[in-house]
Amino acid sequence: MVRRQAERAQKAATKAARKVVDKARQVDLSKVNLSKVDPRKIDLKNVDLPRFDWERGRFVRKDEAPVVGHSFHAEEVAWPLRLVGWLVNRYIRFCEMTSAVTVAGDGPFVKLQAEGKPVIVLAWHGRNFQAIPMGRLLISPITVLTSRSRDGAVVANIIRPFGFNAIQGSGTGAAAKKKTNPKKRGAQAFRGMLKHLKNGEMVLATADVPPGPVFETGPGMVKLAAKSGAAIVVVGASFSPELPVPGTWDKSRLPLPFANRALVFGNPLYIEKGDDAAIDAACQTVTDALNEVQGDAERMVR
Repeated sequence: MVRRQAERAQKAATKAARKVVDKARQVDLSKVNLSKVDPRKIDLKNVDLPRFDWERGRFVRKDEAPVVGHSFHAEEVAWPLRLVGWLVNRYIRFCEMTSAVTVAGDGPFVKLQAEGKPVIVLAWHGRNFQAIPMGRLLISPITVLTSRSRDGAVVANIIRPFGFNAIQGSGTGAAAKKKTNPKKRGAQAFRGMLKHLKNGEMVLATADVPPGPVFETGPGMVKLAAKSGAAIVVVGASFSPELPVPGTWDKSRLPLPFANRALVFGNPLYIEKGDDAAIDAACQTVTDALNEVQGDAERMVR
């Protein structure tokens, strides 16, 4: 039945196209006097010129609907955003090549990978660029959680050359004072990460959730650890020198080339299933562990 409907639609489209072609052939262009057309009298204000949409990477009509938020996919994003991702990736590569690195506490982390155990790696949101060059310590496949926003699509293209896969989806931080938007596909991302962990792989995410509060662990990744039985490994990352990025909710810092950098890994944390009070206590435990390794990383380079 579907095939018949498709055939009927194709025939109707072909018939309509033939009518347009027949009408165009009936116009006698020899009778049109183009010399009487004065280009100075053409009102360009009434001409509906297309505009260039940087998010789509092409010209679109003025009345075309804007891109819906939380609909950006890393593999299908427009070329201007892919170009931004490539440039940032090259910059991080340059910083990595020109810096001296010190790694501490990575023994249990490497051992878990060698044994094929599932691992959830957590870092603070404002230090995610500093943590990206840790790809050399990876044995198991790792998937990074990014949002389906414009920024998340750019980040997904930044991390891919470092050996990271990306899964797009996110929740909502407590500072927003509202429920999670289903368009962010947080539930789908949760199920996807759970599947990767059950295969003995790793997941990398930020502990604090936009738009904050900053430096406070959200419940999403803690619940994922409790349900999957995966170990949480916190990592602190720091460059010296760094530049603070003003106006960012997560107090981001931009790494600079020719710097000293440090990666400090914490001991594995295992979360047991429990009620909301138990999850809140586990979030505080992860927060304390992250603050400790981040402080150690900053002291090592400064």
